[in-house]
Amino acid sequence: ELDVENRRLHLDVSDEELERRRKAWSPPPPMATRGYVKFYIDHVQQAHLGADLDILRGGSGAEVTRDLH
Repeated sequence: ELDVENRRLHLDVSDEELERRRKAWSPPPPMATRGYVKFYIDHVQQAHLGADLDILRGGSGAEVTRDLH
């Protein structure tokens, strides 16, 4: 049951079933282990950060401004 107005989600599954599922779950294999796809996964930032490459930021974590490009 989803109640958006009150920001509530009710899952009609027992705690025991959820625990069983957690124990049985394993992460999927990586989509790529090398090449351009791996580079993209590791270095392209999320859309709200501009979908830019994280390696374009300075090594100290300082933002690289437009005039430094």
